[in-house]
Amino acid sequence: MLVVMSHIFGKSFDYGGECGVSFFFMLSGFILSYAYGRQVEAGAFKHKRFLGKQLSKFYPLHVLTFFVMVLLDARLGRVFEWEKLVANLLLLQSWVPSDDFYFVANGLSWFLSDLLFFYLMFPLVFRLLSQAAWKRLLTGCVIVLSLYVVLAVSIPETMINPLLYASPVTRLLDFAVGILVYRLFVSEAGMRFRTWFRQQPTYVVTWVEVVLVLAVVASFFVYEVSSLRFRCAALFWFVLPVVLYVFVVTDNLSGWVTRVLHHPLMLWLGTISFEIYLTHWVTMRVLYGLMTPLGMDESARFLPQMLLLTIVVIIAVSYLTKRYYVDRIYSILINRIK
Repeated sequence: MLVVMSHIFGKSFDYGGECGVSFFFMLSGFILSYAYGRQVEAGAFKHKRFLGKQLSKFYPLHVLTFFVMVLLDARLGRVFEWEKLVANLLLLQSWVPSDDFYFVANGLSWFLSDLLFFYLMFPLVFRLLSQAAWKRLLTGCVIVLSLYVVLAVSIPETMINPLLYASPVTRLLDFAVGILVYRLFVSEAGMRFRTWFRQQPTYVVTWVEVVLVLAVVASFFVYEVSSLRFRCAALFWFVLPVVLYVFVVTDNLSGWVTRVLHHPLMLWLGTISFEIYLTHWVTMRVLYGLMTPLGMDESARFLPQMLLLTIVVIIAVSYLTKRYYVDRIYSILINRIK
């Protein structure tokens, strides 16, 4: 929803998109480690089958939104070069350091280009980060971060977005952070912390959760006064890993924020979160395109009732897309993979 709101409000809320993307990359690293880490360690991880399963989840929807957006662009007389369209369709667009490449058709799919690279690299990165001794790991992190700082301060401003925000190589750091959070979670120190924390009363757990939510809010104000070189990714390495770790620890406890997140409505929205992400731009274009015939100008999109309508329509379209397109194709493809 942070990403959705960033596209509704535009430049005035770029924070939403950058925070949301950073968190999901970290969450992906953690979840894959939690689900498949032991298989990787035991040498039982079937990488090809894993890639087939992941592609079956998101690639059909990517293709659908790609062609819908191409048709919408063509209707307005906007035509892109064939190489840009091919790169986007094959999820290679983020490897080209140019905004003209990854903001083609459904520009949101640059995210999938990065994610596919993370899936390809997962077994290797997981082994490196989970098996290295802590001292060696710390030394490696210092070296990588030093190289990142040199890159961030030396590149031209026009290359900040392509190299720091969208590049699969630099965003692999966010994915790696998620893997490191998992390593901490299953470590002896992490287990001791979980044991201690679960002995705390509900009000303590709730206060910790509230403080973390406030920390995310505070990062918005830091973002607003920070350099683009820092805020497009590195800023969130100081906040979101702690948020991810602690909320995983409190997941089975009775903190009030966790209770809200476990509400059936929130859990249901979680099941269509990917569809919300990948279809909301298409939905907004169609919805806002209907405003002109109805005599509504651009400012009408920010009216409370229009904002509510936009969110409701996005959720409805996402649900229908998942039920009647994504799930049906996935069930066919996953049977073939099995």
